[in-house]
Amino acid sequence: MDGDDDFGAELAAGLDPDAWLWLPGVDYAAGWRVARREADELNALLALCGVPRSQLRAIADTDALGGPVVRLEGVAAGWLRLEELLCLAAYVRRELT
Repeated sequence: MDGDDDFGAELAAGLDPDAWLWLPGVDYAAGWRVARREADELNALLALCGVPRSQLRAIADTDALGGPVVRLEGVAAGWLRLEELLCLAAYVRRELT
C-alpha cells in the first residue's frame, strides 16, 4: 500500500541463482503482483500493530514456477514484537473459546 514499485530490487534481493533458474514462458511478474498485494496488506497490518517497517517487513517474491511468495524479513526486535503479538492473539483466542 506504500505505492512504491521496486519489483526488480525486491526480486533481486532474494534471488539465488544456484537455488533455481528462471523458466522460459513462466509469467513471474503475475505471481509477483499477487504476492505484492498480499505483502502490502501484511505490511499495513504490521504497521497498525506498531511494528516499524524498518524492524520487520513482508517482501513479495515468486517461486521457481512463478507462484506468489511472501517472505518476512526483519531484525531481532521486529521478530520479538511479532512473537508478542502472536502470543497475545493466542491468549485472546484461548480466552474467547
